[in-house]
Amino acid sequence: MQVLPATLQTTYANLLQAHLNRPSFEFEGAPFTRKISGKTYWYANHRTAPGAALKQRYLGPDTEEMRVRIETMQAQRQSQADFRQHASSLVAQLRAGGISGPDRKTGPMLRTLANSGVFRLGGTLVGTHAFRHYDLTLGVHLSDGSGWATQTDDIDIAGFEKLSMAIEDSADPDLAEGLSHLGFQRRPTVGRKPSTSWILRDASYAIDFLTPSFDDDEKPVELPALKMWAQSLHFLNYLIADPIDAVTPYMEGLLVKIPRPERFAVHKLIISQRRKGARAKPRKDIEQARAIIWAMAEDQPYEIRNAIAVADEKGPAWRKALDIALDVQFIAKPPKYNREDDSIEFEGRALGVTRTFAVSGLAVSFFMEAEKTPEGRLDAVNGNRSRIEAAIKRQFRRAPSNRLPIGVTDLHPDDWR
Repeated sequence: MQVLPATLQTTYANLLQAHLNRPSFEFEGAPFTRKISGKTYWYANHRTAPGAALKQRYLGPDTEEMRVRIETMQAQRQSQADFRQHASSLVAQLRAGGISGPDRKTGPMLRTLANSGVFRLGGTLVGTHAFRHYDLTLGVHLSDGSGWATQTDDIDIAGFEKLSMAIEDSADPDLAEGLSHLGFQRRPTVGRKPSTSWILRDASYAIDFLTPSFDDDEKPVELPALKMWAQSLHFLNYLIADPIDAVTPYMEGLLVKIPRPERFAVHKLIISQRRKGARAKPRKDIEQARAIIWAMAEDQPYEIRNAIAVADEKGPAWRKALDIALDVQFIAKPPKYNREDDSIEFEGRALGVTRTFAVSGLAVSFFMEAEKTPEGRLDAVNGNRSRIEAAIKRQFRRAPSNRLPIGVTDLHPDDWR
């Protein structure tokens, strides 16, 4: 996995900060707060056109970060033209450094969604289009480098019904009008069932709206803020809780919301076990989850481990799906002693790939009371292989990683039971 040059990571950080400090629109007067159902939210007044009446525009929940952003916006207002010039130059630097952006079909669609306020109003970009943002978010090339260039996946937008109802604001310009202008129309449905998907007239591309399901049924639900109906899905609430900001490298950049990478990876593991029919989608789920997990295991292992622990607390269906997705199947080959790092290596298969698993010689001596020699440690492993493989399985289930080897501090005495 190739790490992005520090210059590109810095450029992207500056681009993201520029978008966060930019007023989401030219507001009039000072931003103000409103309390709704015991929670505080920020708003500002704006005009949709010269001479039009003032309209309240939702900015976001009252957090320390939001207050800092508002202070920055008020203290350092820069014209939209100046902002676009600055942001466009940063996007150009990313492109020159090999970072691709969306194609001419996808870019305008995302721009319409962003300009209508979809992400400001609680919408989160999910699916493969969200995954493509993690290269810049994590500072690594997660895929083969093709990025956006060769992909034409449908766009998935998810949002919470209750938040959409609470904020008392709506997409502006009207989202349906914007999609129609791009050639989209509502996907036909059977009977009176509301359409939750928009498709191009040639049916080559779709935009799907989704929302978490908290009932047994997965039925269409209205999102008032977006003036759209969304398909409710189980497990989605975990994915879009506490999303993060990201910038799509298109024109001057598009500020969007995407799931936290660790939650995206764990959610992909779960739904990979729920897919029915075609095998391509589950395989793609696992591939995307593996790429993120391998990347985060290098410097953010706690986040992955915590995301798995939170999912495990959701119930037996969640735990069962993760048990299957994170299972390790060992290959029946004799373990090998690696003298370079004093470890015992096993071959196995996990997350869709064959890889080497290793446990440190010190861990073997500590937990198995083996002699502190290569021969003694290897003998202990050969005599207790099933116990050691079980310990590796439990550790990988708890904290999957491509890092080697597993050491004393990674394991718990109960792992050797």
